[in-house]
Amino acid sequence: MDQAVTLRVSPVLIRAAVWTLIGMIYAPLYLVVSQLLAPALGAFASVAAAGIAGGIGAAFYGARQLALTASLIGTGCAMPAMAAGTAPWLPSLAAVLVSIAVGFLVRFPRRCTEDVGLKVLVGFGMGTLAGALLLAGERLVGVQLPMPAVLAFQVSVTGVLYVGVIVMRPVHALTRGRFCDLSEGLVIAVIAVIAANGLAGLAGIFDEGASSGPLTTILLHVSEQLPAGLIAAMFAGAVAGGLLELFEFDWVDRG
Repeated sequence: MDQAVTLRVSPVLIRAAVWTLIGMIYAPLYLVVSQLLAPALGAFASVAAAGIAGGIGAAFYGARQLALTASLIGTGCAMPAMAAGTAPWLPSLAAVLVSIAVGFLVRFPRRCTEDVGLKVLVGFGMGTLAGALLLAGERLVGVQLPMPAVLAFQVSVTGVLYVGVIVMRPVHALTRGRFCDLSEGLVIAVIAVIAANGLAGLAGIFDEGASSGPLTTILLHVSEQLPAGLIAAMFAGAVAGGLLELFEFDWVDRG
């Protein structure tokens, strides 16, 4: 009996830990992107930020090899550029070019069955839906949640909806094709650009001799909200991941 309980608890803890990491990625990305888009989109910036964070989180959850490679590309492009003091747009351009090349040249494990393009679109759609629900509740009912509660809601609802949609999709064995290469290259490019700019913005906080760029200013602005928001997102992710395992929802990268 004890052995059966141990065998069941172990996958729950593993999946909860994975979803904790998703919450850790989601929280700062949502906070920064919503502030970045606020001047152009106003109140709808939170909806767009929820969609973008949902799509990036979907890539890290459903195609981890690809997402981690993209993060390494972004970091690798940003560090030499920061050391050389080049223009801010150069790391982004380099990250895009390298990412597209990697998409066409590198063969990731189970890449076509990963369906990363579809997963990112579903994550974006479910994140947008969750963000729209919060905005509708604020506008129609007057319910305005504090930021930690917003992040907890976004991570848990977006994640559960995403997994529910993905595991119900029909899985087809795809052959290699240029569209597969291109879609994966584009996803790698987006994540790499975010990683490169995030690293550059973070470095700007510690560079006292340089003027603060827009991303550095935003990072400083959200720094007060980030600790509590990060804890809430990680906790919500852990609970959502554990419940998905308890109710035996499949991992989205098995098909």
